[in-house]
Amino acid sequence: MKIELKKIPFNKKEFETSFNGLILKGVFYKENHHLVKIEATLSGEVEVDCNICADTFIKKIDENLKLIITDKIYNGFDEEYDVIEIFSQFIDFDDIITSEIESSKLDFENICNNCIDEI
Repeated sequence: MKIELKKIPFNKKEFETSFNGLILKGVFYKENHHLVKIEATLSGEVEVDCNICADTFIKKIDENLKLIITDKIYNGFDEEYDVIEIFSQFIDFDDIITSEIESSKLDFENICNNCIDEI
């Protein structure tokens, strides 16, 4: 799902989209002409590799996301929100989900049940 930045409303708008078996559901709104906030939950399952034995297993995902999307260089720092700078005028929710999948695959806590039992 892609939305043009200029079409994002200033009042909160609910959304739900899915990609690669994960569901992203929440609200988005424009804080100013160059900054959009997304508050959402990402849920579903993703296949990851065990960091001990390298076998693949299914990991459940249930994460709260707070994102700032901006088409300008973001000069601030926000402890509550992660910042994504975009170079087009479109917010691509599939790219956001893909990025979260890749982050999940790199998690150091990806340990399958067989390896957990051996620890």
